[in-house]
Amino acid sequence: MSRSAAGRRAQGSPDGFGALLFVYGTLMFPEVVSTLIGRVPPMESAAAPGWRAARLRDRLYPGLVRRVARDDASAPGRVLVSLDRGERAVFDAFEGSAYEAAPLVLADGRPAVAYLWKDAAEATDEDWNPRAFADGHLGDYVLRCAAWRARLTDPLP
Repeated sequence: MSRSAAGRRAQGSPDGFGALLFVYGTLMFPEVVSTLIGRVPPMESAAAPGWRAARLRDRLYPGLVRRVARDDASAPGRVLVSLDRGERAVFDAFEGSAYEAAPLVLADGRPAVAYLWKDAAEATDEDWNPRAFADGHLGDYVLRCAAWRARLTDPLP
């Protein structure tokens, strides 16, 4: 779960915890967020230009990777606002070492933090499909999240 201090910081937020958290995969679903942190914070639609939520090999969840094509496409998602330090620590633990929390700029110009997938070689050429995930996997995924959360000890360092 180690994150570098730089990875936790967003522009304009010295500790990174006051920043907007851009989510683009399973954390877009209120059921998942509520299961992990016990509430659904305010969520706003957002997009991250130059990025895409890639389907990952043999995984139900996506990874945010740089878009290869030189176009104006953006990764659609949401921003979670008003997260406290403990909630961010839960998300850091949940995302684990395969992701890096790092700053990016949203389409509307606001700075945010997002979990970037570290191993781009595992990303397929397909974008992740949230509707297919919701229709085929969301219920079971929420149960898995609940089991994971029940095992989590204090995530704050």
